[in-house]
Amino acid sequence: MHWLSYLFPQAIFRASSKYNHDIRVIEEHGKYKLLVNGSRQSGAYIEMLWKEAFKSFGLPQSHLQEDLLQILVLGVAGGTVIHLLREMYSDALIVGVDIDTSMIAIGRTYFGLSDMKNVTLLQGDAQRFVADARRQNVRYDAIVVDLFLGRTIPSFVKNPSFLFLLKSILSRDGWMVMNYLRELEYEKQSQTLEASLKKIFSNVSDFSIVRNRFFSVVQ
Repeated sequence: MHWLSYLFPQAIFRASSKYNHDIRVIEEHGKYKLLVNGSRQSGAYIEMLWKEAFKSFGLPQSHLQEDLLQILVLGVAGGTVIHLLREMYSDALIVGVDIDTSMIAIGRTYFGLSDMKNVTLLQGDAQRFVADARRQNVRYDAIVVDLFLGRTIPSFVKNPSFLFLLKSILSRDGWMVMNYLRELEYEKQSQTLEASLKKIFSNVSDFSIVRNRFFSVVQ
């Protein structure tokens, strides 16, 4: 860490990839944050959003803390949510999937994911991964959907076909949390997503904070 970061942000790493044209790791006040296409993807601000969302949804669930949970995270970025899940469920087996190998490498190099136990990081398309899991009859006790390409959310995230696939790989009594947006064009899209979730799952709740809208479902 560089002492100058306490005076003004320091650019630590910059790259582009097939999926993201501007990837930057910035050191600020002694801590790293990840910017993708100008949008914050990991760091203190993202951690705050997720902590407030989990708190709103009553997570962690104390009766699950003693179990060896299988958790799926779709969208790794810098791994902020993976770190939070590890704090919530210390012995869980966590699988993180990201379409961009650059995100996985950054998470390992700058955000400590390579040092975490029982964490498997895979490069892959979220839709294909979930479809394959269904065919193989793999189920997860918890699923986190955090799929962003910078400021853009892939359109398939709100499609009923994808939501049905997610339901099919969620264990009985399992939970899922989805991170979405609620401004500009995403205001109406988040309403569409909510309606679809309520048709597929019997227990749906939401929590809005700043520009984000989180959804929680229980199987």
